[in-house]
Amino acid sequence: MREHSLSAWAVIMCIGLVLSGVASAQSAKQPEVGQMRSVEGQVLTSTYLPPLRIKFDEAFKHVGSQQFILYDRAQAEQHYFVDADKQQRIKSMYIVQFEGYLPDIKASYDYPATKTVDLGGQSYLMEAQVVPNVSAVLKQNPQSDAARAVSFLEGKGYRAGEAVLYQRFVRLVDEAKRHEFILLYIEDLSGTGFTAADFAEGGRAFSQKEKVLQELLSRALKGFTVLK
Repeated sequence: MREHSLSAWAVIMCIGLVLSGVASAQSAKQPEVGQMRSVEGQVLTSTYLPPLRIKFDEAFKHVGSQQFILYDRAQAEQHYFVDADKQQRIKSMYIVQFEGYLPDIKASYDYPATKTVDLGGQSYLMEAQVVPNVSAVLKQNPQSDAARAVSFLEGKGYRAGEAVLYQRFVRLVDEAKRHEFILLYIEDLSGTGFTAADFAEGGRAFSQKEKVLQELLSRALKGFTVLK
């Protein structure tokens, strides 16, 4: 189901961009849901689908979490780690998302083979993009996980830029492929010194896009550690 998932800020989740997983028929029994997640200091701990611990850099403040039903098909839980200025304008952030189909939904997550990276001994699919117009993305799908993230952050007084970069890491966490874990890193595009127009065809950064996204990946990986 990636009628959503990943990813804006939203794109910030960009739910629907590139790594859009396709829901397929699935008859496997849905495991019992008993998620237990907590944050202490800079460490997020999950004991269920998947069990893991992630430590974020001190620059990123945990500003809360929320749970919701996504598209009447899946249970989602999001946590937000934000680096913002004194006016609460978001410079960069991580969104951690745990997601799984509801018991009565017969479907599974299905992603195309793409680039992967090893994090804490697990293989993650990864994808990066430039989102030139966040508002337009949100208007296309106001019920997305991305839109819910933006609404939550705005409720906390945070403001996101109109153009962003994002790096997404995703892995399926059960054999039935009914649950997934998403780690999304987002940056305000203005921090790179470029504008959205610079990345358009003919723009001054059009030929540099891959280099810019590679540098984004490097920064994304420096901001967290998957603990053993």
